Amino acid sequence: MKKFRFSLQSLFEVKQTLKDKLQADFAEAEAAWRTALERQLGLERLYEEEIAAFEARAREGVTAPELSGAAAYHEDLRERIQRAKAEVARTLKIMTEKREELVAVHKEIRVLEKLQEKQYAEYLKEVEKDEAKVMDSILAFQETEKKAEEDTDAEVL
Repeated sequence: MKKFRFSLQSLFEVKQTLKDKLQADFAEAEAAWRTALERQLGLERLYEEEIAAFEARAREGVTAPELSGAAAYHEDLRERIQRAKAEVARTLKIMTEKREELVAVHKEIRVLEKLQEKQYAEYLKEVEKDEAKVMDSILAFQETEKKAEEDTDAEVL
């Protein structure tokens, strides 16, 4: 009896390998996005804290050089926050692309799995047909043997 072999097994294995790679790529992209987001949130918190601290000092009075230095620092923080937001957007786009690639490969794998199930069901039907033929041959042989034996017995009598 022949053994079942999925006709697209090598393609299935390639897609599985690709899926594993894409899962790793997606995890890496997601980690990069989380890191960028945490950096952005940290900068925003720092900016809010610095503004609050400066406002508290300003109520007590600040000199012109302190005001100028604080303004330059706050502007630098705003620019860093904007760059961090751009990095979050960039890493989010990459993560989304990786997720879409992964979903597409998952769909392809599911289609291949359904095709494999269909081919396996056909294989089982074929095996069942072959077994039925063998059983019919055995029964036909037994009937022939039985008839031959009956004919031999009838000739002896």
